[in-house]
Amino acid sequence: MRVRISSIIAFVCLIGCLHQIYAITKSYLQFKVRHDVAYDYPTFIELPAIDIMVPMFMAINWTKVLADQPEMQDYCAKLKVKYEQSNYTIDNRNEKCEEYIYLMFLEKFPFVTFDDLPYKIDVKKIKEDTFDLTKRVDKQFAASSEPLYLHCETTCYYNGLAIFMRIFFLNGTKPFSVSTNFVSLALGIVASFDCSFPIQFGIRFSDPADLPSYDSSKYFMITSVLGSFPVVTISSVKTVMNSLEYPYETNCRHYNKGKSISKCMDKYTLGQSTPYLDKYSVHEWDEHPSYLGFSDPRNESEKVIHDELDAFINCNQEAAATECEKTIYLVEGKILDETIDNRSTIVIVPSLNLNMNRSVHPVLPWDEYVIYIGRIVGFWFGISMYNLIFKIFTGIKTRSLILRFE
Repeated sequence: MRVRISSIIAFVCLIGCLHQIYAITKSYLQFKVRHDVAYDYPTFIELPAIDIMVPMFMAINWTKVLADQPEMQDYCAKLKVKYEQSNYTIDNRNEKCEEYIYLMFLEKFPFVTFDDLPYKIDVKKIKEDTFDLTKRVDKQFAASSEPLYLHCETTCYYNGLAIFMRIFFLNGTKPFSVSTNFVSLALGIVASFDCSFPIQFGIRFSDPADLPSYDSSKYFMITSVLGSFPVVTISSVKTVMNSLEYPYETNCRHYNKGKSISKCMDKYTLGQSTPYLDKYSVHEWDEHPSYLGFSDPRNESEKVIHDELDAFINCNQEAAATECEKTIYLVEGKILDETIDNRSTIVIVPSLNLNMNRSVHPVLPWDEYVIYIGRIVGFWFGISMYNLIFKIFTGIKTRSLILRFE
């Protein structure tokens, strides 16, 4: 049997083409990525949302609670004995039980637990017995780029350990932003607003897409003396982390890890025979009915606590996906002064640190992969046609010689 040279060349070209396609496809299907980090100093400063976090022991209006619950007087009497015998001084206001309560919790902060509160908290008590934070912040703010005051909007949240208020700064309907040139002319001030929050609260910048956080390490915590209000400067360093969508990062589009965990825990606690809310999950103010509490009504046995821990671990495992884009603000703050006044002033200034952009890119994107495949196929197809092209060229040359001799 006679094997033609053209068949051998075609077979070798086919093997070489398939081998290279296999190698490049294997590399592509590994979905390798590279990480880039870039720093920039923005020419415009945009104010993100500002979160105010007030621990529950500070958020409760103890004057109202003590008036509504006379049995709390025994609790107050014990605290009065404790702090009158200590070295604490509270400016001759020792008769006020709420001040003793503040002192007790400030000693424990940030290790205050849900069980440390002298009475059981539920959604109804949070709505009735806590201070209305929206009435303690000026709804207008002074902007360095505007001669007049601009408007801000607020949204409230809660969990079993704190209440939260999110402030949105607006210029009309758009988020407020200002040129760094205006900030320089305004003595380095981006904006400012007045407030009268309790003697301890936390403040931070946050992405409006995220839920407020109870983690005090994410806030600039402000603790003042009773009867005085601080002047505070805050700034933020922005870090933007861009990931990749499927198949590089599965299901990251429209995904928020914090909200996913919160919904998962709600599904567990509200699915019990007597529903309740997870004390650590943050909820919008009117999201749930007032009758719900923050602990399993059955009991607080080790089994119940263990079951909640298992549910939390499972929710974290289910929420293991990466967010496509995540914006984090690191807050920096400084207390300038404390004044005997009825309002605190929060002054927003630009940070001296650079913003960071962390991005992820595929080593071999889809369009480059297609181009590589085209090059491989074209290269081996050209080689496989060598014998045919040689025969055509030889035939043309022979035909020319014949025509010349005729």
